[in-house]
Amino acid sequence: MADPLMMSVSGVRGIAGTTVNPSLVVDLVSSFAVEMRAASDSKLIVVGRDSRVSGPWVSSIVEGVLLAMGLNVLSIGIVPTPTVQFVVKTKNAAGGIIITSSHNPEPWNGLKFVDDSSLFLSPAKCDSVYARAKARDFTYASYLECGTLSGGPEAHKAAIDSHVQACLELPYIDVEKIRSSGLKVALDAVNGAGGEILSALLAALSVDVVPLNLEPTGKFAHTPEPVPENLGGLCKVVRSWGTNFGIAVDPDADRCVIVDETGIPIGEEYTLAIAVNHYLSKVEKPSGPIVKNLSTSRAVDDVAKKFGVDTLAAAVGEINVALKMVEVNACIGGEGNGGVMLPDVHIGRDSLVATVLIVAAMSEFDGTMARLKASLPQWQIVKLKAPLEGLSPDAVLDSIKNEWTSGDGEASGCTVNDLDGVRIDTKEWWVHLRKSNTEPIVRVIGEAASKEKAMEVCTRFMQRIQGK
Repeated sequence: MADPLMMSVSGVRGIAGTTVNPSLVVDLVSSFAVEMRAASDSKLIVVGRDSRVSGPWVSSIVEGVLLAMGLNVLSIGIVPTPTVQFVVKTKNAAGGIIITSSHNPEPWNGLKFVDDSSLFLSPAKCDSVYARAKARDFTYASYLECGTLSGGPEAHKAAIDSHVQACLELPYIDVEKIRSSGLKVALDAVNGAGGEILSALLAALSVDVVPLNLEPTGKFAHTPEPVPENLGGLCKVVRSWGTNFGIAVDPDADRCVIVDETGIPIGEEYTLAIAVNHYLSKVEKPSGPIVKNLSTSRAVDDVAKKFGVDTLAAAVGEINVALKMVEVNACIGGEGNGGVMLPDVHIGRDSLVATVLIVAAMSEFDGTMARLKASLPQWQIVKLKAPLEGLSPDAVLDSIKNEWTSGDGEASGCTVNDLDGVRIDTKEWWVHLRKSNTEPIVRVIGEAASKEKAMEVCTRFMQRIQGK
């Protein structure tokens, strides 16, 4: 089987040195530069990366190509993806590039592209950049028009400090309350980009930190996606050190998940639920509705309903949620993978935003993290996946959609949404079937009041997709 290369609204990612190679990087960055020059009066592109060991050669090519295209580069080093987005916003830059493969394993790397809105590229812009790169439809600047390179340790520190400060200045974060709460947390950054900046944020809040895998070596201490099966080390540290809870992030630190005081993951869905609950409890008149993706727990809808706020759904993929948030002037949003998006900082998944909202919630809650989760609406979610190889998912999904829109039998009274794959909602459960943007897999995600029922529903539809 050939090494994978994924090109979608979530950016480009593949195996460093094979599918993600120098020629691909040159073509993609050149194409992106053409688009940014045409769309913005600014000539500044912000470049950052996660800690992957292939990062240095990729970043050198990215920066060199941008200079050759006549754009100026601000290089801020190893920082989270949301920090690059935040700096693009505050610097009024033409765009940004993050060199990362997010939660994918160590051999992977890739590129995430940000335009002058500080959002990832829209689906239409992605298509344009990818098509131009394939056609190699670009020309380089003359030697008199090359861009300039700036950055280094001072720019790196300034980026981190400004991002942290923006979180501390949120009007619904009681910094002094947090500082006096005596909280202690365990922090697992999986040797990615989040260790330095999250440590700085927690230090500014006087939260005691038990560190785990904070060094940005790119040699991930465990499988990097922050899902329960990969968090055994953090769970053990939480129990042995007696921390109030644990925090885990992925290598580019846009996702944040929580482990309770007993060392049990509360579920990545509840990062957003806790953040939304705290935000709505503090903001008297939210600017607009909440936006989540189609694979996100009903717990968020139930929390919002408690405060009289509507919840809208978007297709999976950060940019799809972000564009919907802009369209409806959403007050907060995110995805059920630990991604919290807060327009008051920037519209993008941000582990710093998630962390500060959850720490604030805990500082004001009279109880443990387990009890805080228990105080929220309770749903049980199951997430299954299957390799695409040998499957014909499009035909199967069309067949399932047709069956469940018929209104006959079990389909009576359900709703079907085909915005992104197929989502089927009944009163007791929902299931979402779709091809992944980031891996060569089909995802089956379902939720019900019990784990057993959710697993039964997901298994049923997974077997259908696999032809069993």
